[in-house]
Amino acid sequence: MRPLSPQFTPYGWARSTPEIAALARIAPAEVLRFDGNTPPDPPPTASPGTVAAALERINAYRHGGFPELLQAIADYNGVEPENVVLGAGADDILMLCARSYGGPGDRISIAYEPSYPLYRVAAWVAGADVGDDAPVLTFVCRPHNPTGALVDLPAARPLVVDEAYFEYAGETAVPLLRDPVLGDGVIVVRTFSKAFGLASARVGYGLAAGDIAAELNARQEPAPVSTLSAALALAGLETGPPDVSATIAERERLADGLRALGLEPLPSWTNFLLVPHERAAELADGLLRRGLAVRPSPGAIRITVHRPDADDRLLAALAALLPS
Repeated sequence: MRPLSPQFTPYGWARSTPEIAALARIAPAEVLRFDGNTPPDPPPTASPGTVAAALERINAYRHGGFPELLQAIADYNGVEPENVVLGAGADDILMLCARSYGGPGDRISIAYEPSYPLYRVAAWVAGADVGDDAPVLTFVCRPHNPTGALVDLPAARPLVVDEAYFEYAGETAVPLLRDPVLGDGVIVVRTFSKAFGLASARVGYGLAAGDIAAELNARQEPAPVSTLSAALALAGLETGPPDVSATIAERERLADGLRALGLEPLPSWTNFLLVPHERAAELADGLLRRGLAVRPSPGAIRITVHRPDADDRLLAALAALLPS
């Protein structure tokens, strides 16, 4: 096999729910996950009826792809189907972009590091190194993971703008695609895993100018999403934009609760909060041993907004772990 970059480190998954339950000595159903940045509950459209027709034809390939899903995505974003690239989650599109632009001897830049770890993995698997010296591609997460900030767009081109948390912020780089100068080389990446609540369905998409989208589609596998996943994504789009108002309100309530404990969560345009603390690793471990999983980050913990009762349980656990 072609050797990977000497920089390479594989993507690090969090512990499984059964592992956390065993550590905390509780039932798996009692574990609360604040580490995935996904909604606590599935959407109403995630029902057997939504996938029934697809199940009836599960024995066959979907010849011709998913034109109705491409059209729905295009309508949702104010573009044309020719601007859309389907993938098995946003990660698939990120990996596609890396291997389409980068290869051995190239460098791929990542803005505002530390950021989403998969950008580095995508670069390395493509054979490239990560660096800012004459990069062939730049990744930026906006809103930013893990800080939650609505960062400035880099001037670099080609530029992949990961908008996994777009629905919580309402700010997008999509209008750039209509600008022949500023939008040249811009690819916007979206997912159904966050606000749409379909993380396990693995559906994402890229938006780009027609010529770039065509090149990416030519390099994409023939059937990147399943008929079941496509049905779930289409049903989500048909109900209209996700209503994230309750999540945003709960995010601010959780932030107030964290401040009442003497913590200082950063402002967020997402469904999570980054909380810096000098004992962040110790806090994360203490919470894990109570069956509460947060995402460790350098010098901080990242907390996904959950249901109010779950957030209250987290606040109570933090109060017990912090000095009075």
